[in-house]
Amino acid sequence: MSKETVYSPGHSVHFIQARKALEESGQWQLAIVSEIGEGVVTLQLSGGIAICKCSDTTRLRELFETGRVPVNQNGRVAILAPHNVLIIPCADEDKIFPRQAPINALVNYVEDGAALWSPTTDGAWHLFSVAVDLKPQLKS
Repeated sequence: MSKETVYSPGHSVHFIQARKALEESGQWQLAIVSEIGEGVVTLQLSGGIAICKCSDTTRLRELFETGRVPVNQNGRVAILAPHNVLIIPCADEDKIFPRQAPINALVNYVEDGAALWSPTTDGAWHLFSVAVDLKPQLKS
């Protein structure tokens, strides 16, 4: 968990940013996390590849290492939400994430005010702040 209190894109998620990102689910984009570097996350989106600054890549990597994040035929599934929020759905321990996990709109907040997850019935939505730099996808 990031103890950072900087709320600019790529740093911590502010609770208002989290609430708005979760409320605006109609604008969510499916993203495939193709690479997690040091301070950088590469996402495959329908419109191209996004190279994102993210100061919390250690927590992101650890989350994927749990084996509780959904994976489809293209890779590790995430959601790119409005307000520079990357949502990683994660099943509870000893559970498999359901295909249609209902979202509880209430957001849980940590003591420092950063929103880290919104509970579902079978897991949690882990939120990361990202600064997105979209690169158009080259077609051959």
